[in-house]
Amino acid sequence: MKSKILFIVDSSIDLSPELYKAYDFLIIPLNVTIDGKTYRDVPEELSNRKLFDIMDEKEVLPKTSAAAPASFLEAFKKAEKDGYEGIVIIGIGSTLSGTIQSAIVAIEMYEGPLDIRIVDSRNLSTGSGLIALYGADYAKKGYSLDEVVTYMESLVPRVRAQFIVDSLRVIYMGGRISSAKYLFGKILRAHPFIQVIDGKLEVTATPKGKLIRGLDHQFSVFEQDKARGILEDHVFITHADGEESAKYYYGKMKDMFPKGVLKVTEAGCVISAHSGRGTIGILYVMK
Repeated sequence: MKSKILFIVDSSIDLSPELYKAYDFLIIPLNVTIDGKTYRDVPEELSNRKLFDIMDEKEVLPKTSAAAPASFLEAFKKAEKDGYEGIVIIGIGSTLSGTIQSAIVAIEMYEGPLDIRIVDSRNLSTGSGLIALYGADYAKKGYSLDEVVTYMESLVPRVRAQFIVDSLRVIYMGGRISSAKYLFGKILRAHPFIQVIDGKLEVTATPKGKLIRGLDHQFSVFEQDKARGILEDHVFITHADGEESAKYYYGKMKDMFPKGVLKVTEAGCVISAHSGRGTIGILYVMK
């Protein structure tokens, strides 16, 4: 039976086209501007590889921007026509983007019959995507909108979103580290390990040397969490043009879960713009 709850997500949740289709998510694209041109964050307009190529060629950093309220209003009207009774909006967290604020403005402007809720993921990339997927799974079981939202909110502090950054260049260009730290880190071949903690990006370790050291550090953190207990319906390896690293992780992890649980997906341009080529994460939810 089709759920009467529509899930509206933004393009930064970095799920695969197959998952978007299987879950019938309605996607609101965010925007990426680089070299004087603005693109919607959809692969048909700009892939992360093309974005990285422009960044390398022009030596410029992209700018990202939230979706406009009008995009949400259009989605609400479509949901009405399609016979939905309620909507859950879930995407990049309020501490990391203005997208939720755009959704709030749209809800205030909306005059239709739909019951519309927002779940603040306080996360990004497939960290937000995990909450959307588990929420949709819950809705398919027939739970009410109130129950679905309460369940999704209970997941927020339990999501583990973390990434190893291959290169410091984008972080430096974005002003998140000083020139001295950039040069020092470049000499030592530092690979920051970034975790999303209470809606903020925190560097919690800086493995040095070959990238494999960073990958193994992240994998060790994952193993410790798995031993404590994680939900095993959806586990993600998410990368920004880091296919070799993704293959490395998949080889280590594929026998840990039943078929279909472990998923490999690529970061879209919004996330890639702030992380750089080669960034890779392991994302999951604690029990």
